[in-house]
Amino acid sequence: MRRLWWIIGWLLLIFITVSCLEPPQYVPNLHVNDKLEHAGAFFGLTFWFGGLVRRRSYPYLVLWMLALGGGIEIAQGAMGWGRDMDIWDFVADSVGVAIAVTLLYLGLGDWLARIERLLGLSRAPP
Repeated sequence: MRRLWWIIGWLLLIFITVSCLEPPQYVPNLHVNDKLEHAGAFFGLTFWFGGLVRRRSYPYLVLWMLALGGGIEIAQGAMGWGRDMDIWDFVADSVGVAIAVTLLYLGLGDWLARIERLLGLSRAPP
């Protein structure tokens, strides 16, 4: 199942990145606060990939997610497609990453393995 989890993760990452870079008229209005959307997206990405990597890789995951969030903001400012670079979006991304990595360090880092065991998809004992 590991390959499937990685494919889903990359598809999520691509979807979120494209959604952040598209002109605003192509992005659906979720009727949620923009900063909550940013925090939720980066929480989800960090938590997802945190379930796939080893605990010792969490600091690299954090750096990678922060680089992605910062890169998206810089790209938004440079593209001229009606998107604006906003430091507060990056702060919201960072909050989402921080909450996710805190939960991962608190013991939820093996959440995908738990789901596999729960669904009977793993050979490991419960």
